[in-house]
Amino acid sequence: MNATIYSNKEAIGIADLHVGDGSIGHIYGQFLPNENYDTQVRKSVWEFHKSPVPDETTWTALLLNVQLENGYFLFASGGITIDDVHGAENEIIRIHILGIDSHVIEDYFLQDPPVVFIEEPWEPLSIGQKIAFESELKKELGIYSATGIEASSEEQHILNDFKVSALCTDQRNDDVLFVTRKTGFDQHFAIVHLSWKGSKENQFYPGTTFFKDFDEFKYLKMFWDKVEWED
Repeated sequence: MNATIYSNKEAIGIADLHVGDGSIGHIYGQFLPNENYDTQVRKSVWEFHKSPVPDETTWTALLLNVQLENGYFLFASGGITIDDVHGAENEIIRIHILGIDSHVIEDYFLQDPPVVFIEEPWEPLSIGQKIAFESELKKELGIYSATGIEASSEEQHILNDFKVSALCTDQRNDDVLFVTRKTGFDQHFAIVHLSWKGSKENQFYPGTTFFKDFDEFKYLKMFWDKVEWED
């Protein structure tokens, strides 16, 4: 499946992705960079690979995102790597994405034709929307650091120590579906109703409804929303 690769809000290339080692949710493929990659990202990738002790903070700062052609933004719990080494510019560049949810591999890579990602009134995100939703959620949670948690009071929202990734939105309101991951917590998705306050809410806001997996979200929420939307 084709995918667009982003660094921050800029598309840096495309990739033709395939399933690798399923035991670790591995997806990989040839990466075809564009001018943005050459001018804004490539030097950082080269420096990361040549360092005897790679700087994970610098790599994280690239804000790499991968969006499948169906609009699904991948949550890579095992990280994203780009095999591009200085001095080998004419070699094929590969991208590796690790820790992908099993439903993504089963629904979008192994099914023929692939399962439909989302139904109206829910819709996929642009990269700008994804970053904006994640930024606003951090503000409402009182998280002001890109690398850690800095709550402004002892009253913390349940999502404060989760890793989150915006996935899709209900076009009728401010509901956003996030991937929500925390060790030992088995509810892996949540609808969050953003208030757009732009600053920390109390521990009860933004409103949050958890779902065990993506299928539970579809069957308990999305499909019912579709019926209401079509009526």
